[in-house]
Amino acid sequence: MNKIVAIVLLLIGAQVNLSALVPAAAGQAPPPWWVGGGILWPFFADTRGLLPVGNLRDTLTPLLGIAAATCFLLAAAALIGWFVPANWFPWLIVAGAVASIGLQVVWISGWAIVPLLVDAALLWAVLGMHTTVTMLRG
Repeated sequence: MNKIVAIVLLLIGAQVNLSALVPAAAGQAPPPWWVGGGILWPFFADTRGLLPVGNLRDTLTPLLGIAAATCFLLAAAALIGWFVPANWFPWLIVAGAVASIGLQVVWISGWAIVPLLVDAALLWAVLGMHTTVTMLRG
């Protein structure tokens, strides 16, 4: 994995998780393709996910979405060298992916496949390939 691919995956992960904060209205078609359609905006108010519509899902959604996006953005900042220590990179990836996977499972649908693949790729890079900021910058 190179630096550009890692940054793109981190930004996609952040965007997808933040899109949970504003799910598409019930019965609404996916957004237009030029903004990523359902792939980059996989949350729909009428999705029958693991948790039913209600207080628990409404509470978990912003917590998990913001946590995942924040971790992914901080990991990207560490990779670029902005304010975040490089040794935090693997922990931020793992924490972001765990929060993201939790969010995708709560809202599980066919649209969750791409975000889950992004999470898997990031986890594989950090845990399987032992990717570090030094490796990616080099």
